[in-house]
Amino acid sequence: MTDQVTSLTSQAQTDIEVNRQILIESLTLLYRSMPSAALGHFVAVTFIIFALYESVALSPLLIWGGSILVMAAIRVAVTTFVERRIMDAEIGAISKWANMLAALAFIQTSIWGASVFAIWPDDIGYRSFLIALLAGIVAAGGIMLALHRNSFYIYCLPITIPAVIQLCLGGSQLELLLATLLIFYSGLLYFSVNRLTNVFLEGLKLRFQMQTESRTDALTSLANRRGFDESLHDIWQQSIRSKQSIGLLVLDVDYFKNYNDYYGHPQGDIALRKLGELFLKVASRSTDLCARIGGEEFAVLMPATELEGSQQVANAIMEELLGARIPHRNSKNGFLTVSIGLNVIQPTRGSTADTFVMETDQALYEAKETGRNRISIALSVINKAKADDENPNL
Repeated sequence: MTDQVTSLTSQAQTDIEVNRQILIESLTLLYRSMPSAALGHFVAVTFIIFALYESVALSPLLIWGGSILVMAAIRVAVTTFVERRIMDAEIGAISKWANMLAALAFIQTSIWGASVFAIWPDDIGYRSFLIALLAGIVAAGGIMLALHRNSFYIYCLPITIPAVIQLCLGGSQLELLLATLLIFYSGLLYFSVNRLTNVFLEGLKLRFQMQTESRTDALTSLANRRGFDESLHDIWQQSIRSKQSIGLLVLDVDYFKNYNDYYGHPQGDIALRKLGELFLKVASRSTDLCARIGGEEFAVLMPATELEGSQQVANAIMEELLGARIPHRNSKNGFLTVSIGLNVIQPTRGSTADTFVMETDQALYEAKETGRNRISIALSVINKAKADDENPNL
């Protein structure tokens, strides 16, 4: 039952991460298209003003065109703001930003739709020109926002509905024909964009699921060595930017070869799964990463964590394992224990993650050499603490 709950929890975490990556990927593609989209709005507005300035009142024409350009500038500014922060954000923040960008797109397309009331020409030829240009805006925007499941409602309907209403109110044969074509065209676009969205998102989800599985240890459902290395690299760069510390624990199960020799490898696998569950229970923040980086070697990576917080997690692991009392007859303690190497660093441009891990491994080696079932702090951390004590004003 416990294994089943752990599997379901791991699957839920995987689904959350996959959805996060899908949001990041789709928003990133949107960001890349925003400069060209803003330029497209500018060209289209300029073209309309040039074509209609003799057919409609100039004041509403300029107000309408200025509103479009202001919204385009706001969208570019907001997407630039979000792009700088998206890689470090949680899925909740990313979803909020996606909804905000969708709302801005809806406002801009509503302004485009309002053109059929604000700058509706008297001449049927100019009306046809405006409708044709609006149809082009719908097509371009609908495809650009195809990665958003509600793109049709965001970008197409706010333009299509007002245009169809105004054409029907005109009542001429040509206007009714244009309204019919616009409805047909919009329906065709809806099915095309919806199919494109489904194909893209399903393919993206499959790709990220495969990437996630390649970073996951099959036995414990923790991250594997590859997942640990990639996460450390990302957290390292993030910590340099945010000037925050990283805590790292490297744990080795004491006398695990003797455990397998006595109980057998199937029981050893069960013990490793129990340890994985225990580590996840203690290092429970969404930003923490628990990984199996070797046969009986684990790691707990803790972003934005100082020495005190890292020691609390290490001590909590020791206490939980003591309380679990997993039998181990071939150990002097009579139950499973772990040795822990602990390290903390605030990364800088001149520091490296490889050195950080190597120093933590050395601390683990010291813990094993001095009796096992204990926590050893990396020498670099001890030396820094001594230097801070000797120079309290630094």
